[in-house]
Amino acid sequence: MIRSHLMPGVSLMLLLACSACAPAGERVAPVAAPTASPAAKPEALPAQTLPTDRGLPALPQASGSAHPGGRYEALPEPARQVLAQLKCNVEGASKVQVLSIPAQDGQQDFMVTDRSGPRFRYWMRSFSGSGGTTGYLVQLQDCPATTTGMRAYIAQGAAPLQDVTASLLAQAELPDAATMTAYQDKGAGDLFAFIGPLDKVPVLRWVAEADPEQPLAVDARSFDHGNAIHGGFLRWNQDHFEVARTVPAALWPCDGSPLLPCKGDPFVIGR
Repeated sequence: MIRSHLMPGVSLMLLLACSACAPAGERVAPVAAPTASPAAKPEALPAQTLPTDRGLPALPQASGSAHPGGRYEALPEPARQVLAQLKCNVEGASKVQVLSIPAQDGQQDFMVTDRSGPRFRYWMRSFSGSGGTTGYLVQLQDCPATTTGMRAYIAQGAAPLQDVTASLLAQAELPDAATMTAYQDKGAGDLFAFIGPLDKVPVLRWVAEADPEQPLAVDARSFDHGNAIHGGFLRWNQDHFEVARTVPAALWPCDGSPLLPCKGDPFVIGR
């Protein structure tokens, strides 16, 4: 461990300056500060520099960033630039898993992770938009930056990333803690981001799975005959993210597998 020999006043100035280095949603290790003078109160820091702890539902703990398809190649330059803004160290990154996805107006999106599975350091999906706008869904794990859950960003030209996670959470109407506890008491798992069709459509779904041997009773959130709980959809729409309770069948393909039933899903319209 390296010990600081700076004077207390200098240490405090470095501590306050460094707090502006962490984008919203990233956690940094807490640092003990000396007693602040009346002229240097934390409240004086701009609100946008303070990290927020709550994120969107995360990738599933068991499978993490795993997704079929793609190939190992160099990290796309747009992904490198976004990760650098988020203080994720990708220096020395050689081959990473990249899935190229056709996007609107002949553009190409990508889904990328450094390592497929639960031990990934970063995962990202890009969404090309109109007017030079690009959306990003990102989840980081000790790269050294870490996000609490998944976060959503909008990039407009060369401007800094805009974190829109909080506004999406305000729209989401996710099951509250008491509701999730009631489901879990009946054998259900945690709510997570299901990215199965994300290589085909600009939509993911927040879900929780029931115990296969103990399906849940049909209620306002259950689907697939009580085998899953619906938390909502998150979709990219032209130039922005939006939360939706339902989506048309064209935006949510099915194959009869778990979480992608072709019947018994009232939240997919027109199937």
